[in-house]
Amino acid sequence: MPKYIAKQSIGHFRPGDEIQGLEEKKLQALLASGAIEEYQELKEPKADGTAARLAELEKENAELKAKVAELEKAKPVVKPKASDKPADEAK
Repeated sequence: MPKYIAKQSIGHFRPGDEIQGLEEKKLQALLASGAIEEYQELKEPKADGTAARLAELEKENAELKAKVAELEKAKPVVKPKASDKPADEAK
């Protein structure tokens, strides 16, 4: 028997709930009205290239983090002293 999922509130069922205990005639009426839908198992993720793009971006991100760490190691950050302010800011 197929499973049905509520798309809107129906009695004590809320959107996303599995519909159980209803007669076939009532289920067919709710299907026709669009209040419920037949549960669809998720198949393979779409091959739209997003997984490959994510892997590519993660690799690039790791490379950039390594570069930042290398640059920070090569030149330590120097905080400006109060006396290093330009003359017009010292007023």
